Amino acid sequence: MSKIAIISIPSQEYSFPSPSIFFLKGVLEKENIKSTCFDLNYAFMTKFKEDALYWCETGKGFKQEFDYFILDYFNKLKKFDYLCLSVFTFNSQNFTRRFLELIRPLTNAKIIIGGSGVENQQGEDFNGNIQFFDKELLERNLVDYVIKNEGDVSLPNLLKGLPYNFNQLDNIAEMAFSNFDDINFNDYKNKTVFVTGSRGCVRKCSFCDVAYFWPKYRYRPGHNIAEEIDYHYKKYGVTNFAFSDSLVNGNMKEFREFCSLLAAKNIPVSWEGQFIFRNNTTDKDWDNLKASGCKRVWVGIESGSEKVRSDMVKKFNNHALYDSIENLGKRNIKMVFLLLVGYPTETLEDYEQTLQLIKWSHNYKNLIEIRINPAMILPNTPLEKYHWYDSIEHWKYKNEDGELDFAERYRRWDEANNLSLSLGYNIFPKHKEQKRLLDEKLKKYYETSKL
Repeated sequence: MSKIAIISIPSQEYSFPSPSIFFLKGVLEKENIKSTCFDLNYAFMTKFKEDALYWCETGKGFKQEFDYFILDYFNKLKKFDYLCLSVFTFNSQNFTRRFLELIRPLTNAKIIIGGSGVENQQGEDFNGNIQFFDKELLERNLVDYVIKNEGDVSLPNLLKGLPYNFNQLDNIAEMAFSNFDDINFNDYKNKTVFVTGSRGCVRKCSFCDVAYFWPKYRYRPGHNIAEEIDYHYKKYGVTNFAFSDSLVNGNMKEFREFCSLLAAKNIPVSWEGQFIFRNNTTDKDWDNLKASGCKRVWVGIESGSEKVRSDMVKKFNNHALYDSIENLGKRNIKMVFLLLVGYPTETLEDYEQTLQLIKWSHNYKNLIEIRINPAMILPNTPLEKYHWYDSIEHWKYKNEDGELDFAERYRRWDEANNLSLSLGYNIFPKHKEQKRLLDEKLKKYYETSKL
């Protein structure tokens, strides 16, 4: 029987187990295929921390110690016939490339890669040709197989020698439960299990690429999600859960069932997830949310301006915005405000409304964490087609008036963060690191603007 290793590739959050590899172990287990998980993301990021993050995100600041670490870690993988690499994000590409360059000459194992970081394009060359990460790895003979789309069917089929790389699953109702038998949760600072209640999104926000990867929105029955949380609580003693969904309340019928059933189980668990504000949320909905153990919601508010949110296709008005914050605050449910400044249609007046939102929410500052990003145009998004950018580097875009350039977006980002800090908000923990990266972009922007 073939020996199969599933490996998480840095970089991502490392205080909790990398969710994708343990889910894939559960998928293979359901198909009677044994595997072993290796949380390389956790091992690498805990050892090198900010140095590792900076290199993964920028490709700069590489240390020779990284190579020594990889080669030493590979000793654990030598006995396996298949190495399945979960490339979680675009920021995992630098590590993936170096990891494969080092280990490929040392093993006869078949190497399989998949994940959203594989499918992300690398941008355009100066001839206008799209460059793809997976194509590069295949051409360099660094991998044997690339899995695209969803791995639930593709990975087991590939390992069985069957056709793979199917499109989206039509039905995720009977999704496999993650299997964490290969780790000790006590090794992690944050003992959290990720649960998937849906895939895709009911909203098609203009700046977001989720619809590109998952064109169809699918969801699990509420009772099935509640059963999974109960299962992990009883098997592993885990009490903290987080949803990997783009949004947890996309289907209100199933979401209401989930909240009611989980509350009825009366087990000491809490959960958090990405949430959307709706114009028709009732007091009963808010009460059930609290009763189910919800401790925090992540909300893509993006802007305090109703006009800008409309341009983004966010589909909730200011009444829903302020009413939702008040209802969450009354029930002591924490919130993470996800904000974008410098959207192409954002005027100074629109931006001032975002600052007013931050000021208005001050009464709930102990419940709110604010995460602000300067707007950037991502590949494979509806926003990209308008070609507001004049460079292959999309972050350099200007609006039609040429006034909202990167320097101005940076100024707004910095001002909004400083306002949040002055009011006592908890802001994005990596703010200093983000400022470091944006400072480099700003310097590059001014240098290239002079050419």
